[in-house]
This record gives sequence, structure tokens and C-alpha cells, in this order.
Amino acid sequence: MLSFRNICNIELRKLVYRKDMWIMLTMLAIPALYSVGIFFNSSVIVFTGTEKEYGMSFIVNMFNFVNAVYIYYFILSLVSVRSLGGEIENKSILLYTQRINNRPKMYFAKIYSLITAFFMICIAFLVVTLVMYYTFAIQREDLVTKQLFKVEELAGLFLFFLCIVLIYIFTITFSVMLSVFFKTNTAVIIFSIVLIGSMFLSKFPVIQYLSVTYYISKFAELDLTRTSEAVKLFIANASLVALYSLIFSVIGIRKFERRDL
Repeated sequence: MLSFRNICNIELRKLVYRKDMWIMLTMLAIPALYSVGIFFNSSVIVFTGTEKEYGMSFIVNMFNFVNAVYIYYFILSLVSVRSLGGEIENKSILLYTQRINNRPKMYFAKIYSLITAFFMICIAFLVVTLVMYYTFAIQREDLVTKQLFKVEELAGLFLFFLCIVLIYIFTITFSVMLSVFFKTNTAVIIFSIVLIGSMFLSKFPVIQYLSVTYYISKFAELDLTRTSEAVKLFIANASLVALYSLIFSVIGIRKFERRDL
């Protein structure tokens, strides 16, 4: 029987050959184009801040810009749904069940490999953004500085970045669960409706705390030097995503164990 590690390695190799997973890498173009736009003083690039950008703030602001595009949530949802649901639909999952008589292990391996692949994309995003910043954007000393980070804001920026990552983890766990119940297109549509609904709920008192997108908007408004407030926001968001992911996993595994393949 294959070990959990071996299954994860197989899943990661599958993701490498997935075209829709490679589309996620187009997010790297956003900080690249933004940096080049700053360098050439493009009229499309508009700075609204009163302070100059520095390395780490530029990375997090670009990642938040990617987060605001939303399309990457839908792409990742599609990748996640196809990871399990696609194999159920085309019956290729039967190749697994012949070698692995442990469906929860298969389910968690799918989620783990998707999260790992996304973390690799995040690392690539950090590297590319930093390289483009210090190659192009840094030439505009009227807008940016050579400083990599500010100690008083470093923790807040890091937690802000992780908060955005958590929404993508929510996307993965929710989408994989949906893939066990519905066909690919239906599952992605349901995810899209829930995501839009979460944004809508974030505008209402009390129930806004149940919205995973609410905490991102609060971080965007926060003075990042207030580390204690940033920690509270992050813990609240992490706890909510962890709770949702646990519920999704329990429901998804139960359905997957009972489903006829």
C-alpha cells in the first residue's frame, strides 16, 4: 500500500501537468507589470498612499491586489474540484482504489498537495515581486524606497499576507468537498455563489464575523504598527478557516467513503 507521502508526491506531479494550475502563475504578471509601469511612469499606475512604498509593503500590497481580482479564487476552485471530482467523473480514481483501500487518506492527500502547490506559487510570487521591485520600481525614488522592511510593520504585513493565504486554503477545502457531491461546473458555480455571498455578509454587523473575506478588509484598514490588533484579526480569521475546513473535510470524507465509484 502506498504511504501518505507517496500519494502526495503523485498528486503534486499530477498538478505540475495541469494546465489550469499553471494559469495560477499568471498572478506573477501583476507585480511584474506594475513594477515596469512605475519605471516608465505609466498613467495607468496610480499611487494613492501618502508614504513611499518599501520592499515588503509592495509584496503584500501586490498580493492583496491579486486577492481583489477574484478570478484566481475561481481558477483555484476549478483546479481543486477537478483534482478529486474530475477523477471520479472519468473513473480514473479507480486506479487509486485498487492500490489504496483508504479513502480518507486519498482525500487528505488531494487537499495537502493542493495546499502545497499553492504555497509554492506564493513563494514564486514573493521572489518575482521582490526582483521586479528592486529591478524596476526602485528607480522611482519619488515613490518607493530601497528599504526592504520596517520593523514596526513587519509582523502586521506578515499576518496580512497569511490572512489572504487562508482564504485560498478555504477555497481548496470547500471546493474539494463540493467535488464529491457535484459535477465540476456545478461545484465551481456553487463555490462562486458562496464566495460572493461571503463578501455580501461582510457588510452586515455581527454576521460579518462569519465571513472569511471580512478580515481581509479589516486588515487593509488597519495600522500595521498595531501588532496586537493584527494578531487578533489573524487568530480570528485562522480559527474561522480552520473550523470551516474541518467541517468541510468531515462532510467530504463521509460522502466520499459512501459514494459508489
